[in-house]
Amino acid sequence: MSAKWLKYMVVILLLFAPVHLYAQQNVNTGRHSVEPDTITIASEPDYPPYCMVDENGHAVGFSLDLFKAAAKAVGLEVNIKIGVWNKIKQDLADGKIDALPLVGRTPEREELFDFTMPYLSLHGAVFVREGTSGINSLADLKTKEIAVMKSDNAEEYVRRDKISNHIFTTNTFEEAFKELAAGKYDAVITQRVMGLELLKKTGIESVKPLDMQLPNFRQDFCFAVQKGNKNLLNRLNEGLSIIIANKTYEEIRLKWFGPAIKGRIATKDILKIILYTIIPMFFIISGISIIVLRKEVKRQTKDLINKIAEKKKVEKELRENEAQLRSMSGKLEDQVVERTTELQDKVKKLDKSQQAMLYMVEDLNRITTELKEERHKLGLSNKHMEAFTYSISHDLKAPLRAVDGYTKILIEDYGPLLDNEGRRVCDVISAGTRKMGRLIDDLLAFSRIGRVEMRHATVDMEAMAKDVFFELTTPEERERIDFHAVSLPLAQGDPMLLRQVWANLIGNAVKFSARKERALIEVGCVAEGGKPAAAKDSEMDVLTISPPSATRTTASETVYFVRDNGAGFDMTYSGKLFGVFQRLHSEKEFDGTGVGLSIVQSIIQRHGGRIWAEGEVGKGATFYFILGEA
Repeated sequence: MSAKWLKYMVVILLLFAPVHLYAQQNVNTGRHSVEPDTITIASEPDYPPYCMVDENGHAVGFSLDLFKAAAKAVGLEVNIKIGVWNKIKQDLADGKIDALPLVGRTPEREELFDFTMPYLSLHGAVFVREGTSGINSLADLKTKEIAVMKSDNAEEYVRRDKISNHIFTTNTFEEAFKELAAGKYDAVITQRVMGLELLKKTGIESVKPLDMQLPNFRQDFCFAVQKGNKNLLNRLNEGLSIIIANKTYEEIRLKWFGPAIKGRIATKDILKIILYTIIPMFFIISGISIIVLRKEVKRQTKDLINKIAEKKKVEKELRENEAQLRSMSGKLEDQVVERTTELQDKVKKLDKSQQAMLYMVEDLNRITTELKEERHKLGLSNKHMEAFTYSISHDLKAPLRAVDGYTKILIEDYGPLLDNEGRRVCDVISAGTRKMGRLIDDLLAFSRIGRVEMRHATVDMEAMAKDVFFELTTPEERERIDFHAVSLPLAQGDPMLLRQVWANLIGNAVKFSARKERALIEVGCVAEGGKPAAAKDSEMDVLTISPPSATRTTASETVYFVRDNGAGFDMTYSGKLFGVFQRLHSEKEFDGTGVGLSIVQSIIQRHGGRIWAEGEVGKGATFYFILGEA
């Protein structure tokens, strides 16, 4: 398969949703405004393994299986006719049939038909009688007698590039090969795989392909429809996209060709794949990140404005109350002089108090109305966030899976054919897609934290920590790491969310101590009195256990911690640890997305608790957290 074919595949997958919507429209200004549920196609009898006839007279082949699978994916039934290529090609141009499953795309045919995206790209070959000499280049064919099938793209190629002055046509390639074996022509030009299959089928052993390249004779095989039949074209394109995405295409390819197809992909072609996949993905992710950050800035700005307004309101009320107190103090001194004046002042104050109560009731009603409006806006925001999360989960991760999948195909099918640079580029693509997948997963997890309904239960923290450690590490890593979990008290909280807390903190401890020849990881808690609970064996004595700062805890709080002797961090930058996308180490040192600790902080805050960390460069780090009352 060529890099150009793969590029078409990726672009079609990236644009899958718009194509799907477009293909579902029923209104069209052309002659094919309503597409039937049953269509008629035609197949050649002798173009193996793509289109041929079995011993029962039924049309079979790779292209026919592919066409039927694509049609089935979009709800189309297929009737198949069998005929020679020149006849069925003209039938499609005249509208007597709806489509052809195997048509090489050429400039001449683009004037007659509309083509789907290519599903297979192969090169042609020159076939000669065994023992033939004197044909080593294209120039040597100029004076030779060349046979091709009538109306085939091989004929279009030899006439368009003026390969020979002596060109002969036959009704089928089987006829051409038989006449070549009998000594009638000097060579036959056709597609290599089909030619080899046809020679095998006919039992002709005296004809062999030359080891010679035909640079301008590459066949991009597509489905073809009558010119202007956009509805059927769109449905077939949609069907191809579906069977490529759900692996049906790969199953059909393996059925007819086996696990490998000959060919070589150059490094420059792989770089083209990167140009059409990784770079667009980068801009898509960057755009989404900018939108998310802008929304967060707007939200925080709005909260700040509300707090400032509330503060000004309280200050105003305090000033008014102070003025009233001062006024009342001055009036009381005057009221002592005369009883009547005192009574009149009291009546006036009562009137003012009643008026103030009316104002307070009006303000309370206004605030209640505003609160309802804000709750309504918050509900809409949550719905938008759910839609946004759904869009990320489905519309972004699907192309990533496709990129990763095709990269694996490149490595598995063509790994031995690639040079070192080609294999390195494939590894870079695979690593990049996995990293983007992890980043999307972390962003989705971070966005869901505030919206997930809490399910409180009693959690065995010690068992959960040990279980998480064994899930995250391989047997080799467990041989290198001394892991200890002291007696941890039970906790009240959401088991799923607390498991995610342990997974992030223990996972970080494993990651950042990976360069230690002997890593030490301790999971424990601080008992009453501020002293850590004792470890279960004495091996952890090499770790210095320092209780958390007294200003962060109270005597009644249980502080859980995860400690390691890994890379550690500079306490100068401890304020950045729990920010989204904040990293204190480069990606070359330790991989990661920079979202994990933000997720942990959000979960702890949802439980009414708090989290902090202490560390020293080169000596390790300790993360403490407290859970509030359930």
